[in-house]
Amino acid sequence: MSLNNFQEYKNKESGALDTNPQNRPKYVQKVQSIPQAEIWRNIVLGEISSKLTQINDTQTSDARLRELNDALNQLFKEKRSWEYHIKNLGGNDYIHNTKDMINSGVNVAGWRYFGRAKELPDVKTMIEEKKRQNKRGNGGESKDLEKRLDDYYYGKQKDSNQLLEFESRRSRELRKSEENVTKVSLKDLPDQEKFAQWIATKNVKE
Repeated sequence: MSLNNFQEYKNKESGALDTNPQNRPKYVQKVQSIPQAEIWRNIVLGEISSKLTQINDTQTSDARLRELNDALNQLFKEKRSWEYHIKNLGGNDYIHNTKDMINSGVNVAGWRYFGRAKELPDVKTMIEEKKRQNKRGNGGESKDLEKRLDDYYYGKQKDSNQLLEFESRRSRELRKSEENVTKVSLKDLPDQEKFAQWIATKNVKE
């Protein structure tokens, strides 16, 4: 056993927290200590911060941008795993943090692109296509629908002469049709006595 391994063993036995990034476990479930899980999360955050700095560097090559972007996606996934695990252990809730660094990336088909990786030709094309789809879809559809809706629906404009003319003509047609309907007066209706006689006569005939 090397000196380093021996020291790590002694630290583990004494309950000391491990801060060596190389010892970060692949599966978060192996860690049952909230303080230790917090340390691994902080180490992941440090790696994310470092790579975000590199991916925004104008001197970084296109190939390196792709490598950094892939690594960032994996690190953000690992960070979220630690955050869910910490919450399940009864620790802090980082899940609903709206200031998460992941929001600096653009999500395209489930994969995020950060910094200058968004300027790569193929990535730029995908991002522009997504914007066009969004415009045609949710946001654009809503705006188009609002434009198509008649202003009268919202009461924004007064009735035009054309609409008034149509309503006037329609009203005249309705009045004329009502005049052609046979009108029945109440005095033309049979009273109770006449109705009883009619029933009796009908029964005799049957």
